[in-house]
Amino acid sequence: MGVLIIVVAGVGMITLGGVAVDNPFTVNDRSTDTSTTPGSEGTADEENAATPPPTTVESDTEPSDGHVADRTGVNFVPGVEDFSVSTEVFDESSPDVEDGFVTPGEHRLLRFDMIIYNMGDADAELGRPENRPDLFEYSESHGHAHLKGFNNYVLLDESGERTGAVRKQTFCLRDLYQTRSTASSSSQFDCEYQGISAGWADEYDASLPGQYIVIDDLPAGEYTLQATTNAAGTIDETCDGDNTVRVDLRINNDTVTVHTSQSHYVRPSAC
Repeated sequence: MGVLIIVVAGVGMITLGGVAVDNPFTVNDRSTDTSTTPGSEGTADEENAATPPPTTVESDTEPSDGHVADRTGVNFVPGVEDFSVSTEVFDESSPDVEDGFVTPGEHRLLRFDMIIYNMGDADAELGRPENRPDLFEYSESHGHAHLKGFNNYVLLDESGERTGAVRKQTFCLRDLYQTRSTASSSSQFDCEYQGISAGWADEYDASLPGQYIVIDDLPAGEYTLQATTNAAGTIDETCDGDNTVRVDLRINNDTVTVHTSQSHYVRPSAC
C-alpha cells in the first residue's frame, strides 16, 4: 500500500507523494470565497472567485508517486490553519443566524481556514445542486447551495474528551487551487456545478460566515481541534482513513497558540 508523506519543502511549497507543489496555505493572492471581516455582517460571494464556468476536461488518470495503481479514485485530505479567537455580535437578521450557525447575541468564536485536497486520481463530481436536493441545501450567508454536513469540527479537551464546541459544516465544493503539477491546469467545478478535480483543492477562509466553532464559555486551557472532511461519507473514496486532521491549541481568553508544527496542519495520507 502506498504511503503519502506531507512535509514542508520550503516557503510556499509542500511535498505531496514525493512531488513538491504550491502550498495553498501560503499563497498571498488568494481568490477565495470572500466575505466581510469577522464581526461584521454581509453576504459571502464565492462566485466572485477566479473560477471560470465549468468545462469538460480530460481527467489526469495517471497515478501520482504516492498512489498504488489499483487504488484509483477520489481521496480527500484535509488541512487547517490561520487560527484566531474573536468576540462578535450577531443580530436576528445576520446571515449567520439565518443559516443556524449561531443564535442572536454576542459570541466568542474560534476561527480557522479549512482546505480540502483531492489527492486521488479521479475527480469528485457532484454536479448541479438542484438535481440533488437530498444532498444540498441553500446557504443564505453564502448565497448558493452547500453540500450538507460535509465537514465536522470538534474541539477536544486535554484528556481527549469532547467539549460542547462542535459544528457540522456545509460546504460548496469547487476547484480553487491546482496542487499537482500533472493535474488539469483548468478548473472545471464551481458552486453552480460542484466537485473537486483530482490534483486540485478547495478552501474556506477563516473570515467566512460559519467557518468557526462557538466557544462562549470555554475555559482557558489546552485543546485539540479535530476537523473531518466528507464526514458523512457522502462521496465514495478509495480511503477514508486520512479524512481527519488534528491540531493542538492553547486557548486563553481571546488568544490562541498553536502547538502543532506547521508541517502537520495537513493530514498525511493513510492510503
